[in-house]
Amino acid sequence: MKDKRQDWSEHFKYTIIYPPSPLLVQAVGYIENLHKAIDIGGGALKDSRFLLAKGFETTVIDQAQETKKIAKTISSDKLHCYTTLFVDYHFPINEFDLASAMYALPFNLPQDFDKVLINIKKTLVHGGIFVGNFFGINDGWSNRINMTFHTKKQVESFFSDFNIILLEEKEYNGKTANGQIKHWHIFNVIARRI
Repeated sequence: MKDKRQDWSEHFKYTIIYPPSPLLVQAVGYIENLHKAIDIGGGALKDSRFLLAKGFETTVIDQAQETKKIAKTISSDKLHCYTTLFVDYHFPINEFDLASAMYALPFNLPQDFDKVLINIKKTLVHGGIFVGNFFGINDGWSNRINMTFHTKKQVESFFSDFNIILLEEKEYNGKTANGQIKHWHIFNVIARRI
């Protein structure tokens, strides 16, 4: 079987110094129990470090070997790191108070997306918080067939069984982590499992 993993080393080189995602910081304010979190697509672990500092036992899944290397530099017995594609990870049921998927879910293959999102939703405890981003159909990368892009109506439907706290659509011209110009079309979501 062909390895579907991408090389993310250049991206990590830039993002390792970033502060935690403001959307994640906002979402943590809605959580009653700061016990367990999962960082889906943890990358350079900027968000995982924040979650650990908040007291969460933090599970990270990422396809990149670099994530595992960075995790070894963090001395915490509350950090658990798995190198795997999201579709191959065995998400435990009713386990996490927070599921964070910052700029991660669009990188699922279209045929894997539904399974991954269903598993993420089920991994949350009742009352748990999902926080993450989806790319819209006007995104500058929307011609990439190995990624997923959605309409606002689709994103709303993903969380029809959740209490949506925030659904924010943004469209603008900006830069990627390595400085490339890109048109961004993003949906930011914070939602609570009912």
